[in-house]
Amino acid sequence: MSTLIAATTYTAEEYLALEIASDSRHEYRHGAIIPMTGGTPAHNEITRMLVFLLTADLRKQPYSIFVTDQRL
Repeated sequence: MSTLIAATTYTAEEYLALEIASDSRHEYRHGAIIPMTGGTPAHNEITRMLVFLLTADLRKQPYSIFVTDQRL
Protein backbone atom coordinates (compact mmCIF):
# COMPACT_ATOMS: atom_id res chain seq x y z
CA MET A 1 0.00 0.00 0.00
CA SER A 2 1.24 3.52 -0.76
CA THR A 3 2.02 5.93 2.04
CA LEU A 4 2.12 9.69 1.93
CA ILE A 5 5.46 11.47 2.27
CA ALA A 6 3.95 14.06 4.58
CA ALA A 7 0.49 15.06 5.77
CA THR A 8 0.77 18.38 3.96
CA THR A 9 -0.68 19.49 0.64
CA TYR A 10 1.78 20.36 -2.14
CA THR A 11 1.35 22.48 -5.23
CA ALA A 12 2.20 20.99 -8.61
CA GLU A 13 5.26 23.26 -8.77
CA GLU A 14 6.49 22.02 -5.36
CA TYR A 15 5.96 18.42 -6.44
CA LEU A 16 7.97 18.92 -9.64
CA ALA A 17 10.84 20.56 -7.72
CA LEU A 18 10.90 17.71 -5.18
CA GLU A 19 10.63 15.04 -7.90
CA ILE A 20 13.55 16.47 -9.89
CA ALA A 21 15.75 16.35 -6.77
CA SER A 22 14.57 12.87 -5.71
CA ASP A 23 16.35 9.56 -6.37
CA SER A 24 13.06 7.67 -6.47
CA ARG A 25 9.77 8.09 -8.32
CA HIS A 26 6.64 9.61 -6.84
CA GLU A 27 3.10 10.30 -7.98
CA TYR A 28 1.27 13.58 -7.46
CA ARG A 29 -2.41 13.09 -6.63
CA HIS A 30 -4.69 15.90 -5.45
CA GLY A 31 -1.87 17.69 -3.61
CA ALA A 32 -0.41 14.52 -2.08
CA ILE A 33 3.00 13.07 -2.98
CA ILE A 34 2.89 9.27 -3.05
CA PRO A 35 6.01 7.06 -3.41
CA MET A 36 5.94 4.65 -6.35
CA THR A 37 7.44 1.19 -6.13
CA GLY A 38 10.43 0.26 -8.22
CA GLY A 39 10.95 -2.90 -10.23
CA THR A 40 13.17 -5.80 -9.18
CA PRO A 41 15.92 -7.28 -11.40
CA ALA A 42 13.68 -10.32 -12.05
CA HIS A 43 10.78 -8.06 -13.03
CA ASN A 44 13.03 -6.10 -15.38
CA GLU A 45 14.29 -9.32 -17.02
CA ILE A 46 10.73 -10.52 -17.64
CA THR A 47 9.80 -7.12 -19.05
CA ARG A 48 12.88 -7.06 -21.30
CA MET A 49 12.10 -10.49 -22.73
CA LEU A 50 8.43 -9.66 -23.32
CA VAL A 51 9.32 -6.42 -25.11
CA PHE A 52 11.89 -8.27 -27.24
CA LEU A 53 9.42 -11.00 -28.23
CA LEU A 54 6.54 -8.61 -28.88
CA THR A 55 8.72 -6.24 -30.90
CA ALA A 56 10.00 -9.09 -33.06
CA ASP A 57 6.48 -10.46 -33.58
CA LEU A 58 4.95 -7.07 -34.37
CA ARG A 59 7.80 -5.86 -36.58
CA LYS A 60 5.66 -5.35 -39.70
CA GLN A 61 2.58 -4.14 -37.84
CA PRO A 62 1.64 -0.51 -37.07
CA TYR A 63 2.14 -0.96 -33.31
CA SER A 64 4.71 0.27 -30.79
CA ILE A 65 5.84 -1.36 -27.56
CA PHE A 66 6.55 0.82 -24.52
CA VAL A 67 7.81 -0.16 -21.07
CA THR A 68 5.69 1.41 -18.32
CA ASP A 69 8.27 1.36 -15.53
CA GLN A 70 9.78 4.71 -16.42
CA ARG A 71 10.06 8.02 -14.72
CA LEU A 72 8.60 10.93 -16.66
